[in-house]
Amino acid sequence: MAHVNAIVVEGIGKRYELGSSAEERTPAGIVRRLAARIRRRSANGQEREPAREFWALRDVSLTVEPGTVIGVIGANGAGKTTLLKILARIVAPTEGRVTGSGRVVSLLELGAGFDPDLSARENIFLNAAMLGVPRAVVARRFDQILEFAEVDKFVDTPLKHYSSGMYLRLAFSVAINMEPSILLADEILAVGDESFQERCLERVKQEAARGLTVLFVSHDMEAIVRVCNRTLWLNAGRVVGFGDSEEVVADYQNSIWARGLTGSERGRHLNRFAVIHDVRVVTEDGREVRGMPTDEITHLRMRFELLEDHLCACAAYDVRARGQLVFRTADPLGMRLFRTGGMWEALMRLPHRFFNEMTYSVVPSLTVAREGEGRRQYVIMGEPLSFIVYAPDGKARREKDVRASGYLTPQFRWRFQRPDEQPEGVQGVARF
Repeated sequence: MAHVNAIVVEGIGKRYELGSSAEERTPAGIVRRLAARIRRRSANGQEREPAREFWALRDVSLTVEPGTVIGVIGANGAGKTTLLKILARIVAPTEGRVTGSGRVVSLLELGAGFDPDLSARENIFLNAAMLGVPRAVVARRFDQILEFAEVDKFVDTPLKHYSSGMYLRLAFSVAINMEPSILLADEILAVGDESFQERCLERVKQEAARGLTVLFVSHDMEAIVRVCNRTLWLNAGRVVGFGDSEEVVADYQNSIWARGLTGSERGRHLNRFAVIHDVRVVTEDGREVRGMPTDEITHLRMRFELLEDHLCACAAYDVRARGQLVFRTADPLGMRLFRTGGMWEALMRLPHRFFNEMTYSVVPSLTVAREGEGRRQYVIMGEPLSFIVYAPDGKARREKDVRASGYLTPQFRWRFQRPDEQPEGVQGVARF
């Protein structure tokens, strides 16, 4: 049985009407829409036109025990923010229910509830009053709030004169120090410098150890795995996965990788098996270059580190140009066994006269698994390498009347012959 202070989400769904104007939402407009729907019904009782509705969430159920930090991940539009707004009672669900108790503090928008014309001191007490926190509790924690936010020198300065970083620090410090039972954070740590983000993450972990329940929406997979006990993966409003953060994040990134969406997530999770350090274009004599001549053979070199012995790994590259995936290629031997960990290099030979004259980007990736285990994880370098392909001294243009179109210009063998001279059978074709 769930703890009395647990959050229990039972089959919640949220439906929105699409394209309805203010006039259509009046009583008279609703009557007209209902009459129109009745007229559209066919003989078998089905509507000829689909209802103009969108389900942001559908059939979402989970139980969050006190002291648990839940990560919420998914692509944009998956329903993450809608879920937090329902838990914060900002919007009501269309179906299902949420039960639980405790003070809920929301960080769905930076500094929501702050008055820019008031000072930090005034906003702290005002925000506390809105949350039902006694003034004595705020007074006891006042210095701690200012110390964490690092705004003690500007405590009586109106917030409209604060920088965005100061505003963020104060908003987070007020929220975390109001003795919440449940903290809802929607990408609030995406703003601010790395030092402040680290302090926030550490503070969340400390408060969770004391019993704070946190639902943390983020596209930073590394932060999700570090801080969250469990992770909820939403897609198109439905639950795809809910469980151990390491496993759910790995499955989520595997899905992204399989759809060719490399680089779409910030803060790519570096798993415990491997780290990709860099990728470079190198010549046959080992020189690193950023420009690739069309008439020279070059290589893509990936440097990666295996963090354990007895790992199997398969290296791959995604090559893009002008925002399009040109091709994906992987080691044809598949999962190679590396008996020892440490630094390794993967070299892939690029033939000459293969790329067209333009700028390309390449994202390296690794598929990694322990020897003898079926479960695989993907490691993807978040920042792609860009390189330019050019014809030295315009040689290629002089040889052809027009520049080749398309992303690739591979050189294939050609043969011209009269139809009556065509060799018969497969052997004749094979000689060509």
